[in-house]
Amino acid sequence: MVQSLSPNVGDQAIGDTSARSRRATGMIDRIRQAVLPDKGGHPGEQRQRPDRVTATTPLQLVISRTLHVLPRVLYGACALLLLLAAGLFLFRTMYGDRIYPAVIVGDVPVGGLTQDAAREKLVARADQMNSNAIAFTYNGKTWAPTLSELGAEVQVEDALHQAQQYGRTGDAINRLSMTSDLLQEDQSIPLKTVLDTNKLNSWFDKVDKDINNFAVNATLVVSDGNVTVTPEAAGTIVDRPAATRLVMQALTELQPVNADLPIAVDQPAVTAADLEPARSTIAASLAAQIRVDFNGQSWRVPSDALSQFLVVEQKVVDGKVQVDLSMNEDELAKYLRENFANQVNRKPVDAQVGWNSERGLIATSQSANGATLKPQEFAESVAASFLGDHGKVDIPVVVTKPKIDANDLSNLKIDGLIGRGDSNFDGGSEARDTNIYVGVNLLNGELVGPGEIFSFNKAIGTITAEKGYVEAAVVVAERVGRDVGGGICQVSTTVFRAALKAGMEIGQWNPHTYRIRRYEEDGWGPGFDASILQPEGVDPKYWGDLTFTNNTDGYILVQSWTSYPHVIVEIYGHQDGRDVQISDINISDPIPNPVDTEVVDSELPAGTIEQTEWPLDGLEVSFMYRVYDKEGNLLTERYFPTTFQGRGNTYTVSPDMAGKSPAG
Repeated sequence: MVQSLSPNVGDQAIGDTSARSRRATGMIDRIRQAVLPDKGGHPGEQRQRPDRVTATTPLQLVISRTLHVLPRVLYGACALLLLLAAGLFLFRTMYGDRIYPAVIVGDVPVGGLTQDAAREKLVARADQMNSNAIAFTYNGKTWAPTLSELGAEVQVEDALHQAQQYGRTGDAINRLSMTSDLLQEDQSIPLKTVLDTNKLNSWFDKVDKDINNFAVNATLVVSDGNVTVTPEAAGTIVDRPAATRLVMQALTELQPVNADLPIAVDQPAVTAADLEPARSTIAASLAAQIRVDFNGQSWRVPSDALSQFLVVEQKVVDGKVQVDLSMNEDELAKYLRENFANQVNRKPVDAQVGWNSERGLIATSQSANGATLKPQEFAESVAASFLGDHGKVDIPVVVTKPKIDANDLSNLKIDGLIGRGDSNFDGGSEARDTNIYVGVNLLNGELVGPGEIFSFNKAIGTITAEKGYVEAAVVVAERVGRDVGGGICQVSTTVFRAALKAGMEIGQWNPHTYRIRRYEEDGWGPGFDASILQPEGVDPKYWGDLTFTNNTDGYILVQSWTSYPHVIVEIYGHQDGRDVQISDINISDPIPNPVDTEVVDSELPAGTIEQTEWPLDGLEVSFMYRVYDKEGNLLTERYFPTTFQGRGNTYTVSPDMAGKSPAG
C-alpha cells in the first residue's frame, strides 16, 4: 500500500488563486452593468443612442455629466492595461526558462532557479530527509532508519514539475491572478512523499526481532510417558499504528522526529487453558498399553515407548486453537522392527517326507509357514490404536509358504519308485559299520527339486565326530590309513548305483584308487563304486563329491536304510516311462605290481614293523550308460571308465625300524 503525503498549505494556495480569478471576472462584469445598464435589453443587442438627452431631475443631471466624463476614464484605463500587459510580457520573458520568483517547494526556495538548479536543491533536501528523518529509542537501543528503509520516497520530480508550471497554466485571467499573488507573497508547493506500508511493516518486523521478546504460546510436552503444559507468556512488540503516525508526522512536517519507540503487548495466541482438553486426551492415551498378537502369542507395547513417537502440532485456525496428534510412523516402524522382528520372523520349515508301501508318499514331520514382519504396516496399525480406541493389533507379516507343504504333497509329483541301489558291507570293522549307519541316517529323506543338483557331501554334511562318526580305515593318497568317517564311501557307492538305475544325469564322480572286493558282491561288478573326500582345511567346493541332476519334472526322494549286511538306497519320483540302459562291463586282464613298499609312521612305538597292505592286481574296467524317454529320445549318456592301481606288499614301520622291513 502506498500513501501520498503532503502539507495542506500548497492546496490552499492553489484554491485561493482560483477564487481570486473568479472575483476579478465578476468585478469587471459588475462595472460594465453599472456603466452601461441593459434596461431590459438582451446581451448582444445594439442600443440606439438618442439624438438629445434632456435632464429633467437632479439624478438625471448627475448621470448626464458622468457619461460625458466616462470616455476619458476608459481611455486612461486602457492605457494602464496596455502598460500592465507590457510589464507582464517583460516578466514572462525574463523567467522563460526559470521558475517564477517567490515559489517554495516544501521548505526549499526555488524561485528564479532553472529546472536543473532547482532539482539539485530538492535532491539535496531529499537526501537530508532520507538520512535524518526519524529516530526511535527503546530500552537503551536506538533505531535511525533511512526513508528508503521505511519504504518512503520523496517525489522530487513531481514537485519540480508543479513549481515549473506555477503561473503558466490556465486562462489569461487565471495566469494574471497567479502572477499578482507571486508579487504579493511566497507561494508554497508541497514536497510530497509516498510510503510503501509493506516495506514499513518489514522494518517493524526487524525491530521486533531486535527487541526479541515475542509472546510465547503455551505448549504440550510429552516425555517419558507423561504429558504436561508449558504456560504461555506475553511479549513486547512495536505499536505499529502509533509508530506509523510518527513516521507520517516526520514526512508531512519535513522535520526530524526523535521519539520513544511506541510498544505494545504481544499477546500469546495459545494459552494453557486452550490446551487442557488435548492434554487430557493425550494423558488418557498414555495411560493404556497397546496389545499386539501374533501366532497365538501376545505382547504389550508400553506407553512410555510410544510417547517418544507422538507428534503434537498446535495451530490457530479462525481464531481457535487446534491440536493435531499424529505418530512419526517411520521412526515407530524402526522401533517395532528392532523389538519384534526376532520374535516374529521365521523361515519356512519344509515337511520331511517318506515313502510308505501302503500309503505312498507321506509327511514324516509337519511343515510350517515362514513369516517376515511388515514394520511400516505394523507401525500404522499401532499408531491407529494408540490414537484411537486402543484395540489390540494383529502383527502384519509376509507369509512364506514352505517348498514341501505337508498339507499338499501332490505338487511334488512323486508317484513311485524309479531307482534302487544296494551294496554289501559284510566283513567290515565295527567302526566302519558305525560310520555307515550314521551316513545312511543323515542321507535318508533328502529331497531334490526338478532341475536341482543332488550333492552327497551336502546331503550328509561335514563328517565330524560330533555327528557320531568314528575313526576307521580309509584310502588317502594311494595309501590305506585311518580317519574319522572311514567307510562312508559304502553309502556314496550305493547312492551312485540308485542314481544310475533311476536314469539321473550323473555329474561329479570319482572311483576308488584300488579295487574293494566287498563292493563287487551280490552281482555288482567292478567299476560301480563312488568315493568322496572331505580333506581338512580345504574349501568344501574343492572336496571330492558325488553329484547328479534331477532330470525329471517333479521332486525326487532319496530314501536310505540298512538291512545287515546291506545298504539300500531307493529313489522315488515321477514314473515317466524312461528307459535306462547300462552296458556290460569291459574288464581288462589283471595288471600286477610286484613292488613292495615301506611306510614310516612316526607315531608308531619303537621296534614296530607291521604289514598293512597285501598284493593286489590292477584292473581297467568301463561301461556305457544311456537313458531314453518313453518316446525313445536320448535324455543323457556317459562313458564310465575306471583304472584300478595294483600294489605289492606294504609294511608300516616306526622310525627306528626304517629299512628293516622285507620291503627295506
